[in-house]
Amino acid sequence: MGRLLRWYGASPLHLLAMLACFGLAGYAAVRLVSFNALGVVVWFLGAVVGHDLLLMPLYSLADRSVMAAIRHREPPLPATGWINYVRVPAALSGLLLLVWFPLILRLRSPYHASTTLSADPYVWHWLAVTGVLFLLSAVAFAFRLRREARSPAPPARPPAPAPAAGDDEHDDHESLPGPQPAPESLAPPDPATSEAAKPIQAARDNE
Repeated sequence: MGRLLRWYGASPLHLLAMLACFGLAGYAAVRLVSFNALGVVVWFLGAVVGHDLLLMPLYSLADRSVMAAIRHREPPLPATGWINYVRVPAALSGLLLLVWFPLILRLRSPYHASTTLSADPYVWHWLAVTGVLFLLSAVAFAFRLRREARSPAPPARPPAPAPAAGDDEHDDHESLPGPQPAPESLAPPDPATSEAAKPIQAARDNE
């Protein structure tokens, strides 16, 4: 079990939540396909084409524009993931618009004939939900900035002591490649000095 969890890379609760989501999505897909298979296929293809060719370039351009506009603002924002506090409410608002756009934009739909209700309030409801999402995101961002301002800064690491000049020369001498010079006590004797010292040594022996 431990090997399986290490291979999965998350906790067992995460795995159970993902399985539950896949099960719910599969149940919804089976019910929708059995009810209107052609409509599901058309909606799926339209969502793929509309998202990859139209929506993704648009919201990527909007995201980069917001980041570029606020990055050059004075004074600069602190080093916090502020852009996620804009992305999340914008993504949720866009998802609501994608699901309910016929009623929000007051397009022709069987909603009025089926419910005898007007679709006029939908645009105001969507705007209200969007405003609440951005307000909650701003409050969460403010709390995060306040918590980071109160948290103490990590202590600065002391600089490493500089090595002495003698140590550098000794290290450089040891790091040189090739044979090292022998100590004076182990150096071989000079032949000229040895020949001059032989008569002196012989006279001492005769005495």
